[in-house]
Amino acid sequence: MRRKASALLLALATLATAVAAQTPKGAPAPAKGELRMPRGPIKITAERADLERREMALYRGNVRLVSAELELGGDRLELRQPVKGQFHAVLTGKPARLNHQGAADVPPLTASAGKIVYDTRTSLVELSGGASLTRGSDTVSSDSISYNLAARRISASGAGGSQVQIVIEPPAGNGQEKPAPVPQNTPPPVPSPSQ
Repeated sequence: MRRKASALLLALATLATAVAAQTPKGAPAPAKGELRMPRGPIKITAERADLERREMALYRGNVRLVSAELELGGDRLELRQPVKGQFHAVLTGKPARLNHQGAADVPPLTASAGKIVYDTRTSLVELSGGASLTRGSDTVSSDSISYNLAARRISASGAGGSQVQIVIEPPAGNGQEKPAPVPQNTPPPVPSPSQ
């Protein structure tokens, strides 16, 4: 038991100390083959953690994975580290949740689904099983939603004849306001002296 706990602590320390290359906000998605590290240390909390192999860990019960700009939460997290500092996370829950901080010109994003898969090597998050995503006041619901964290790009698709549902709220000040009311008791115009 102590040996397993020591190995688990070593894996957690390795993961927590993997510090990302600082990527400016709004930077383009990584080129094919280029690794994009998560920003800052990664902190994982759970009721139970098991290390199966050096590069793979399983977390269960009220799981939270938190980085500088991203938070994932759910019931079960399977975490693999294929490359030092990178990870592939499979999170399940009823529902599993994702929060991504906003940028100067983009509002924060929240999402939920039965399953969330996040691969830091591609900056891609795949949501499936009753997926729902909200960015600002706009929402997307579908069987499957893909979200590119680096590019902040959303793609959705239905399955088995179902459709994607998108609700876009118009911005304030879009010209659809009611015209200003005309005052009711206005005095008649005064004739000018030249009339």
